[in-house]
Amino acid sequence: MLEITAKLPTKKLLIRRVLAKLFQSYIYTALDDKEHHGYKHSNGKVFKAMNFKIAYIDTRIDAKFVALNPDNEKIVAQKILLEGLKLGEICLSNTTVSIEERNSQISSSVRLGGFVSAAIKDGVGSKRKIYLEPRSEKFQQILHNNTLQKYEALFGNPYEGELDIKLINQKPKPKMFHYSKGVIKAWYGVYEISGNSDILRMILDTGMGADTMKGVGFVEILKQREVKNG
Repeated sequence: MLEITAKLPTKKLLIRRVLAKLFQSYIYTALDDKEHHGYKHSNGKVFKAMNFKIAYIDTRIDAKFVALNPDNEKIVAQKILLEGLKLGEICLSNTTVSIEERNSQISSSVRLGGFVSAAIKDGVGSKRKIYLEPRSEKFQQILHNNTLQKYEALFGNPYEGELDIKLINQKPKPKMFHYSKGVIKAWYGVYEISGNSDILRMILDTGMGADTMKGVGFVEILKQREVKNG
């Protein structure tokens, strides 16, 4: 996992609502075009083999970037160190980066926390989405199917083995994530997930649910205290 911190001269940069889009674009410029295009499942869905989360707090931008191929994390880190972090026309030179190995913490079962998104269309032919709460049965069904389809798209073979995704806790209020001109609604949830090491690593390195390269779906391994406070 690549961790990025950029110190800013002001709290008033007018980029909060487009921050995820700008950072996504920066990542794509650093990597091979195939990572931008993604990996297509036989049903037509396209999945990305990476994910990120980013926040603008006071005079600081904090971001975390993960990729199924760890070389892609190194490529992005090198680009930032050599050129600075560029968000649109803004180049942030006062930036630090570090790489953390977190996959060594994976066992056959992990507890993860994050803002995960799943939605259904509001009627036939409608472009409007209805975002679902993690505690709903439909959300859990979508999340499970999405994870299996992503595995098949990224690894080239159907997943064989146990996959159990259990919601432990959900925060009552959703958070709104801005991407381009749209808004994504997601609830923070704590999940206990059982599966083989490949699929657990995939979840950590590519995220969960929908919109995982739009600043949503990033999950992290939780300590016991964090689980209780979920």
